[in-house]
Amino acid sequence: MAESGDFRHVLIGTAGHIDHGKTRLVGALTGIDTDRLPEEKARGISIDLGFAHWEAGGFQFGVVDVPGHERFVRNMVAGATGVNLALLVVAADDGVMPQTREHLDIMDLLGVRAGVVAVNKVDLVEPDFVELVEAEVQDLVAGTFLEGCPIVPVSAATGAGLDRLRQALVDVARGSEWVQAHDVFRMPIDRVFSIAGHGTVVTGSVLSGEVHAGDTLELLPGQREVRVRSVESHGAGVEDSGARRRTAVNLAGVKQDEVRRGNELATPGSLKPARRLLVAIRTLAGSPVTVKNRMELSLHVATAEVHARLVLKDGAIAPGSRGYAELRTKEPVAAAWGQRFILRRISPQLTVAGGTVLDPALPVGKRVKDPDTVGAALASSSEAERLGALLRSQDAIGDSPLEAAWRVGVPPARYAELIGRLRSQGQVLSLGVRERPLLVHRDRLAALAGSVMRTIRLELERHQPRKALPRTVLLTACRKITRPDLLEAVFEHLVKSGELVEVGGNFGPADAQVQLTKKQQQTRAAMLERIGGAGLAPPTAKELADELRQPPEQLVPLLNLCVEDGLLVRLGDGLYVTPDAVEQARGQCEQLLADTGAATVSQLREAWGVSRKYAVPLSEHFDALGVTRRDGDVRRAGPKLGSRAGTAATLNGDPALQTTDT
Repeated sequence: MAESGDFRHVLIGTAGHIDHGKTRLVGALTGIDTDRLPEEKARGISIDLGFAHWEAGGFQFGVVDVPGHERFVRNMVAGATGVNLALLVVAADDGVMPQTREHLDIMDLLGVRAGVVAVNKVDLVEPDFVELVEAEVQDLVAGTFLEGCPIVPVSAATGAGLDRLRQALVDVARGSEWVQAHDVFRMPIDRVFSIAGHGTVVTGSVLSGEVHAGDTLELLPGQREVRVRSVESHGAGVEDSGARRRTAVNLAGVKQDEVRRGNELATPGSLKPARRLLVAIRTLAGSPVTVKNRMELSLHVATAEVHARLVLKDGAIAPGSRGYAELRTKEPVAAAWGQRFILRRISPQLTVAGGTVLDPALPVGKRVKDPDTVGAALASSSEAERLGALLRSQDAIGDSPLEAAWRVGVPPARYAELIGRLRSQGQVLSLGVRERPLLVHRDRLAALAGSVMRTIRLELERHQPRKALPRTVLLTACRKITRPDLLEAVFEHLVKSGELVEVGGNFGPADAQVQLTKKQQQTRAAMLERIGGAGLAPPTAKELADELRQPPEQLVPLLNLCVEDGLLVRLGDGLYVTPDAVEQARGQCEQLLADTGAATVSQLREAWGVSRKYAVPLSEHFDALGVTRRDGDVRRAGPKLGSRAGTAATLNGDPALQTTDT
């Protein structure tokens, strides 16, 4: 979209110590008094944020005037959100003061990359003293983003130097490159008020995207959908507003007390509030505080302020150092990859560090084992590397360009291309159904598959003697490993890869071994001898238990193991026969059907020489195998009549093996 009114939009944020004339200077530049509160008028100091604007050199400058008192630094941080240029104000009669340094540190930590220094109140001192203050300012900004910036002597009271200051701001703005913002709309809220007849109005500096009257947005962190009634920018109604502009949004159906500073308006679904963030931290070199593990700090991100606990791998980050850490907040925070933040000591208040969000929504309940490695990958300048790191660190992302945008800073328009590249490199695999594939990094898949196999082996140990168990039993045992749809997909992957094998509807590791006790070996041998000697009319499991004087619950696992080993075939209702007996019955059935073309159960029973107790389950077994085909009351030749009937392993989903000893 073209800049409205053919202007390029830039946000300027003031910075500086209390009583150095920031508000008066903004008033002289813009003609707008930003002190709007009665208390500010009475005390002669800024307490909260003030806003102004003016046009020059093809730019429309929005100005956020911040309070300078140390008690209101939290308000200053909120106002610095979204600022493009800094206007650092230093009084010529005071020189550099504590909040001069702290405000400069905050702007630097928040990623502001250009600005101008105004040495104000030059009318109160001699020219030589102004030169001394300019030299002091040069020392102050050395090594910061303001090193080498214009330093302009001015007087807000007399107007001296104002034209030069305006031109300096235009020149710096013209020489700056603005990062192209995403299409996703984001506006942290810094002010809330109500207008009679219109309702609730919220204001903020738009970070990215555009807003139009009639849009539906999401109010965060509560994730409440709201409708935009109208939009204003710099006090005038507009059709739309966007990045780098001060904007007021009139919300429909929202009460004033339901919104506060620190909330955010965003494109629905573009952000997800969370209480755990992975971050890169830079501590201030001049800080008297060493940032330590488990330390509670005040986190300032966008316009929000929440208490957070710092979790460090190595225990501490010394002043002037960098590191990776986890932030655990007391309240949900809506942030995005690459977003800057400030950390302040809670009491006494002091800015000690800042940094960049690398993962704004760490998975719940999963500790980051190696924050340095994960952090370095997520801090990469390569979008593909960051997307790969995200997939490596979580179970699956699915077809979600919006999630990739806020989690790792990948523009939604480039998501498909990057996923295609990772797929072609073999880093990302698609699991699950084609209609809704789950994208899983190969490293994450290997980790999940390993966890599933370990859990399956443990479950088999609980059910010994067994080599395989029903699918439902295994999936239930693995339910805590990952979410259900991905668990199913990983299970299928293990089957396709051959690590899991199917035996008659049951599943187990391909290399599963069973260690039988001497007594179990003797019992199994006795069972096989008794069943093998009975041909097609063996004793049932209950009858075997009685004969061998064994509890049925100990006998059934051994019978199932024999089925898994191909030594027995289960017909149902506790009946087990040998594969040789089944093959003999198949041959007799084939001969009968060759002679008659169709046979009743009674005819089959006579051919097999068994009672109906055995003939019915044997007939149903052959139906399931495709040896026979039921046609009313008779059986006819099935497609597999001429092939060996085989064991229970040939019958996928044999209901017999759905019985376990659980």
